[in-house]
Amino acid sequence: CEIELPNMKLPLHCICVHLGLWARSRTFQLARLCERIEAHVPHGEPLIIAGDFNDWRRKASKFLARELGVHEAFEAVGGKPARTYPASLPMLSLDRIYVRGLKVKSAECLNEGAWAGLSDHAALMAVLAPG
Repeated sequence: CEIELPNMKLPLHCICVHLGLWARSRTFQLARLCERIEAHVPHGEPLIIAGDFNDWRRKASKFLARELGVHEAFEAVGGKPARTYPASLPMLSLDRIYVRGLKVKSAECLNEGAWAGLSDHAALMAVLAPG
């Protein structure tokens, strides 16, 4: 989707993904995702790609950085992706928030209290600013 925000001159492009469990499928899906973004999102416009990347081997970040110029929110503030699975005791880093043209002010993994029972994955939140 495209979102117009009052403090930004350009529209914010937001994409939600849920990639497959198999590495080969994810490789194909990431390539198709990049093709789609290249075709529909102008290079200079801000972009958020978030969701379940099923990327416990941490291969998506380098690929997406090279292809789209995005960076991962938790890597930007803490040096590594958040552990999100299983939500009750997060051990694997499966979910990500990638951004382009935005500054990551903070990022938080929401896996306690009311958030804990919403999904088998912990929710992620990032505070972003025009970048």
